[in-house]
Amino acid sequence: MRGVDVLCEVLADEGVTHIFGNPGTTELPLIAELPHRSELQYVLGLQEGTVVAMADGYARITGRPAFINVHAGAGLGAAIGNLTNAVAHRAPIVVTAGNADTRHAIAEPLLSGDLVGLAAGVAKWRHEVRQAAELGTVVRRAFRLAASPPRGPVFVSLPSDILEEEIDDRSVFANPARSILASGAIAGGLDRAAEFIAQAHDSLAIVVGDAVAEADALDEAAQLASLLGAPVFGAAFYSRRVFPTAHPLWQGMLPATAEGVRRSLERFGTVLLLDHQAFLVYGYTAGPTLPDGLQLLHLTSEPDQIGRTHPVVLGMVGDVRASLQRLIDLIPREKFAALAAERQDAGVAAHAKARQRLEATIVERSSAGLHPMVAAHALVDSLPAESIVVDEAITTGSYLRGLHGSSGAKTYWFCRGGGLGWGMPAAAGISLGAHREPVLAVIGDGSAMYAPQALWTAARERLPIIFAVVDNGEYAILKRGLEAAGVRQHVGLDLGDPPLDFVALAASMGVPASRPESVEEIRSTIASRWGSSGPYLLHVPLSARG
Repeated sequence: MRGVDVLCEVLADEGVTHIFGNPGTTELPLIAELPHRSELQYVLGLQEGTVVAMADGYARITGRPAFINVHAGAGLGAAIGNLTNAVAHRAPIVVTAGNADTRHAIAEPLLSGDLVGLAAGVAKWRHEVRQAAELGTVVRRAFRLAASPPRGPVFVSLPSDILEEEIDDRSVFANPARSILASGAIAGGLDRAAEFIAQAHDSLAIVVGDAVAEADALDEAAQLASLLGAPVFGAAFYSRRVFPTAHPLWQGMLPATAEGVRRSLERFGTVLLLDHQAFLVYGYTAGPTLPDGLQLLHLTSEPDQIGRTHPVVLGMVGDVRASLQRLIDLIPREKFAALAAERQDAGVAAHAKARQRLEATIVERSSAGLHPMVAAHALVDSLPAESIVVDEAITTGSYLRGLHGSSGAKTYWFCRGGGLGWGMPAAAGISLGAHREPVLAVIGDGSAMYAPQALWTAARERLPIIFAVVDNGEYAILKRGLEAAGVRQHVGLDLGDPPLDFVALAASMGVPASRPESVEEIRSTIASRWGSSGPYLLHVPLSARG
C-alpha cells in the first residue's frame, strides 16, 4: 500500500463522500487515485477561497467535518481569507495541502515552505506528515479535533513523496473500526440557574446565538421562552437561524453596537445567554456593552467562553440541547403561568402590528423602484416555506433576516466572519450537503466579485441555486461609516465606472441569467426557476442604499 491508499481508505471510513479541492503538482498522487475511488467525489473549485467556503457550507449543514485539498503554499495562502470565516463559524473542516517532496525540501523549491506556520492563525491544530506510517493516525486525529468543541478548521501538510511512499503495516490505519463519539452531557449548575430565573421572574430576557443552532436546540429554546414568558433576542451576529421567527416572544437581533445592546437589555435584571461568544459587536463604541448590575447566566458547550469578556454570576458548560431539556424540567411552571400567557398574547398582537407596518412600508417604498427592502421582500416572499437562504448582502441583509420567516436551524445562513466572498460558494456547499436542495443566495455586488468562480462549480454540479446579486454600485457600508464621521468625500468606494455586468459574467460561467427591473419580474423568475436542475442568476439593480 502507498500513503495515498491509506488516505483514501481513512476518508471513506470517516464517511467522506466529497473532496473539495483545486489541485496542483504536489496533489497529483491523490488526483491519480480518485478515478479508482468511486465513493469519493471530487468537487472542483477554480480558486482556493471558493473551495473553503463550499466546504464551510457543506460541513455546517451536514454537521460532519468536510475535507479540503489545495495546492501547496500558494493555494493555502489563497484559502486563508475564507478560513478566517470558517474559524468564526466554527466550521469543522480538515484542510490539507500538498508540499514539496521532502527529499529536495532543502533546496526550497517553488511553492514549498512552512505550511504549518502559514496555517497558524486559521487552524486549531496543525501538522506536517513526516512519514507514511503516521498518515492514518494524523488524518483520524484531524477529523476528531475538527469535530470537537470548539469546532473549527484543522490543517495537515502532505508532502508529495509521503503519498507515494509504500507501507507494509496495515496498523497505520489507526483504529479502522469507527469510534462512537458520545454527546449530550448535561451542564452542572442548572438547579442554581432555575433559582436565579425564578427570582428574576418578569425581569428576565433570553439571548440566543449559534450555539442553539449547532445543538439543534431551537425547539427547546422556544419551549423555555414560552414557559417563562421571557423575551428572546438574537445575538448581534448569528450565522444561522437561532430561534423560530414567528414565535410571539421573538424580539429580533440585538444591535451590533455596545450602546445598542446596552439599551436593548437595560430594562432587564437577568439575562440567560445561550451562545458561545457573548455579545460580539461591530466596531468600537464607548461605554459598557451590558447595563450595570445585570446578572448574566451563561450556558455554552465551550468552557473557555465563560467569563471571557463579560462577568457572569453563573456559568454552565455542557451540551446546550440536553441542558435546556433538563432546565425546562426544573422551572416552577405555576410561578410563570400567568406572566407567560399575558406576554404571549401581547407578543402575538405586537407581531401582527409590526407586520402591518412592514407591509405598509414595503408598499410605500415600492413607488421608488427596487428599494433594498422591496427587493428583499420580493426575493424571499416568492419562496416555499422553510426554504434555504444564504445571505451575504449587507444592503439587503437587515431586511432579509426579518422577512425570511422560518423555524428550522438549517434554513438561514449568514457570514459571521465578515470576510467577503463566502456566500456564492457556501451556497454550493450547502446545496450539496442538503442532497441538492434548492437554495436562494442573496449576494452583494461587491461580495460577488470576490468569488464568481463558484458560479462555474454550481453549473458543473448542476446545483439548483438562484443567485440574486443585489447591485447598488458601491461599498455602501463604508460610505455610511465615513459619512457618520462627517467625511463627505471618498475614493475607492464606487463600483459603477465601468458598471459590472453580472448577466454576462454568469453566462461566461455557464449560468443563465437575467436583469429584472421590477418586483413582478423577480417573483415570476423565482417561481419558474425554483428547483430547476441547475443554477440561475438574477442581477437585481437597487434603486437606493436602504
